[in-house]
This record gives sequence, C-alpha cells and structure tokens, in this order.
Amino acid sequence: MRTSDLPVIDCPAEPRERGRVHGETLRAVIGEKIGRWHEAIDVAYGASSEIFLPRFLAGTDFRSAIARHAPDLLEEVAGIAEGADIDAETVYAMQLMDEEWWFGKSRGDGHCSSLAMAPTGDGPTMVGQTMDLPRWHEGAQALLRITEMDGSETMVFTSAGMVGLNGVSGRGLGICVNTLAQLGVSPKGLPVAFVMRRALARGSVAGAAGFLRSVGHASGQNYQLGDRYGIATLECSAGGAAVLEIEGGRSLHTNHPLVSRDALSPDIPLHGSDNSRARLESLRADLAPSEKAVVDVEAVKTALSACRAGGEVSIEPSPSSPVTEATTFGAMVCEIGDAVELSISAGPPSTESWRSFTLRSA
Repeated sequence: MRTSDLPVIDCPAEPRERGRVHGETLRAVIGEKIGRWHEAIDVAYGASSEIFLPRFLAGTDFRSAIARHAPDLLEEVAGIAEGADIDAETVYAMQLMDEEWWFGKSRGDGHCSSLAMAPTGDGPTMVGQTMDLPRWHEGAQALLRITEMDGSETMVFTSAGMVGLNGVSGRGLGICVNTLAQLGVSPKGLPVAFVMRRALARGSVAGAAGFLRSVGHASGQNYQLGDRYGIATLECSAGGAAVLEIEGGRSLHTNHPLVSRDALSPDIPLHGSDNSRARLESLRADLAPSEKAVVDVEAVKTALSACRAGGEVSIEPSPSSPVTEATTFGAMVCEIGDAVELSISAGPPSTESWRSFTLRSA
C-alpha cells in the first residue's frame, strides 16, 4: 500500500459504535485479509485454520483478563465483527496476534525495531518504530482516528480488523512495541493489543507504566513510552515487568530482552538472533549521541529506513517470499511537545513516503 492511500477511519468515542465504523469501512479489506490469514496458518503451523483456531481458543482464556481490564475493548471487537459482517469468534481470534505466534510455536524471535528519545531543550519527546509483520498483512494498513470523550484525538495504527498495533494520544502519550519471544507467556494473561490500547488510554508515561507493572501479561513484549516530560521502557512478560534504565536520554530496542530474565524455558537463550542484535547496532549507529549532529525527527526517520545487510531495520518485501515471512508493514514516529505530531509510513520507510498528522488535544 502507498502511504497516500492509507485509509484514515474517523471513529466515535462509544466503543461498540467505534468498532462498527471500523468494521463497516474496512469490510472488504478485512474479509480479504482473513482469507490470507487462514492460508498462512496452514503454512506456519502445519494445520488448517479450521483445526488450529478452535484449538487455540480452547487452549487459552484471554477473554477473562480482557473483560477485567478492558471491557470497552471487548465491545469494540464485537462492533468490528458486526460492522464487517464477520463471525465474532474469528474477529476475536484476529486480535491475538502475538499470542497466536507462541501458541503455534512460531519460529524465530520476531522483528520490529523501536526507540524512545527524551525531550531536550531543542526538541520534543519522540517515540517511533518499524512495525514488521508477516507478509500476508500487506494491504491491510489503516489508521484509526478516535474522538475521545474529552474531545481529544487518539490515533492508532493497525492492521484492518484489529484494535491496534501502536499509537499516540492528543493528551500527549505515545506507545510503540516490539515482540520479545524469548520471555514467559500465560494463557490467561492480557494480550498485547489490549495492553497497548489500555496503556495508551492512561495518557501519561507514569500512568501507562503503572498499568504495565500491575497487569498480568499474556506475551513477552517491550513497550516504549513517551510523553511531554520523559520516556520509559518496560520489558513485560508473564513473570512481570522489568524497567530498562535509560542512558543518554534515549532507549533503543529490537527483539531480544536487555534486562528481563524471565525466560520462556531454561534452554532458550536471551541474547536473541544475529539479526536482532544487528538491527540494534544499526539504531545505535544512526542515533548515537553527538555534539555535532542534532537527533531530530528526520534523523529518526533515517534510522528507521536503514537497510544494512543482515540488520535491515526497514524490511522490503519480496513477491517470491513466503506469506509468513516478515516485512515492514509500516513505520511511525510521534513527536510530543507543545503539539502532538504523528508521522506514518504505510510500508517500508526505505521505499515509502511519510504522511503527517497533528492531533487535537483535550
């Protein structure tokens, strides 16, 4: 998808209606995506979707945690199903992307490269990432522009039919995420998509970090947080939340834990893959503190567009690659200062343009 074609869905505050607008507007895209998803399940797990998905839902109980911590988002999911005219259980299962990966014992440690930059005298807080997903998601990029009860806007980048991947609020909080497949999981924890949306609703780094420390997590995931006053990074898993110490006003992360030691099993190394470590070094090379170079939003976009061999931050798709192979589904950068700005690339930023939005505050 070209960034200029990225659909921006204006969603009301009421949860079920918010979901209905999302589902109805993207009905055709969601239906096509589900077809590709079912094909990918067979490739990834060696079982048809008719066998795998009922087994997945019967073997887990995420719904109880969602109902306890985010009942409004369950309403939103029901609204998506109604608007898209898709079976409700299928739409519910579609929200559980990271959880599906570990339940199906997906190979590899994932992708996504993320960063958080503390505010300086010359510049705002910045939070950004590449969102790398299996190639079958391609064409489902969408941006939800949600009007909150207080009149402010929240913008959530998503794959059609999901409640969200990452986002930023006009109240002044940005959240980016990256998978930590090496860490502990729970079939009764709160899934990543719901953790992200609920943390984003807290409106501040302190509020979001407090929520991340208090909730039981379903999946290993790193959360990059930023507001007008500072940043925080938490590596979360079934074993709890480990807080990363921020050095030099910047936090850079890929797909291996830097502080958490909550290993999924004793035989899983926590140092990650060569690719994950190479992507981290790529970010460090481009965003290293320097008296000569100002790390502004253009420098961040350049870092997210890097394609160093063996450590490509921006992963360009190959038409001949398997549908389960990762590509950069999109990239985002939030600038949070007096104003809140969002830049989105609907695809690899190394080949795709950026589109900018200014969010309405309360």
